[in-house]
Amino acid sequence: MSASARTSRLSTRLRQAPTRYEPTALLAMGGMAEVWRATATFEDGTEHPVAIKRVRPTMGDAIYHAMFEDEARIGMMLRHPNIVRVFDAREVRDVYFLVMELVDGEPLRGLLRVAHERGAKMPLQAALFITRELVAALEYAHGATDANGRPLSLVHRDVSPHNLLLSRAGEVKLVDFGLADTTVNTAVRGDLVGGKLAYLAPELALQKAHDHRVDLFAAGVLLWEMLAGRRLFHGADAGETVRAVMRCEVPWLREVNSSVPESVDMLVQQLVTRSPSSRVESATVLRERVEKIIADIGNAAGPRDVGLLVNLHLARHDARRDVKTLERHVVEHLAEELAALANGAAAKVDQTGARRRGRLAAR
Repeated sequence: MSASARTSRLSTRLRQAPTRYEPTALLAMGGMAEVWRATATFEDGTEHPVAIKRVRPTMGDAIYHAMFEDEARIGMMLRHPNIVRVFDAREVRDVYFLVMELVDGEPLRGLLRVAHERGAKMPLQAALFITRELVAALEYAHGATDANGRPLSLVHRDVSPHNLLLSRAGEVKLVDFGLADTTVNTAVRGDLVGGKLAYLAPELALQKAHDHRVDLFAAGVLLWEMLAGRRLFHGADAGETVRAVMRCEVPWLREVNSSVPESVDMLVQQLVTRSPSSRVESATVLRERVEKIIADIGNAAGPRDVGLLVNLHLARHDARRDVKTLERHVVEHLAEELAALANGAAAKVDQTGARRRGRLAAR
């Protein structure tokens, strides 16, 4: 059975409501949320691994809850092999949960961090494969429509190594649409700047009008960093990083990596440029150009090659924490919440946005 078929089957099973969710590992913890690996158990005794994203109780501000619910609503609309599937969204005692497809692997961030510490560079063919898969996800998202066929005008706005997951099997999956700009979001973000600063296009960093090309800018930054073995835009603090983005000075890749052909170097320069009108015009055009470069270079990489990199990395640097190593009260509290999530006590997240608009208007 293919990976997409297994995911579709799991989606159908989850609609039948598991009898139990058992947390097995803490995969990631950020300022807004935690992501746990869990096992969903059904009445017939079958088990399926899932990822559960839990918005931390300290993030009680209405705008962050609205962002989370936007992520849930958008995520459940999208069906693409390069986008992490969102199966369900629930609320338990004012805590929000997303039940998602589990990607057994590592964010690109982990691989890049270790590579940058060593001054190592990702193999050219692997970097191009990852870029092609990312761009395929963006192409689909940018052209996505709602159930009535109306364009969502979706822009991710947070394409970064944190949100690009690489699996042990070599899959490449984009995650986290909580900061996406779309016709169906409800969060009134005000002065909230979406995304990781070093990957924001200049117009997004300045909170000016922007479109899908901010995602293409970020894809170009990722490709540059994979092949250069270091960060492109960085500073001692957030202000310095933003100023580096605004200067948008992009060294030629061939100056730091002799294996990079001119076609790749030129492509990066046409993506990571200050002026949106000077960038590659769409994800479709970008995908076609990347595929042509891959064909011209030959010896194309595939999932097996990327999976090998991921497995080698995890063998040395697996930072995931088994529940047995965590404080007992943390696991017990989560287990109580997941019990409510499984037994029907959880409230289903509103998909219309009406409740959130009222909540935000009252702020």
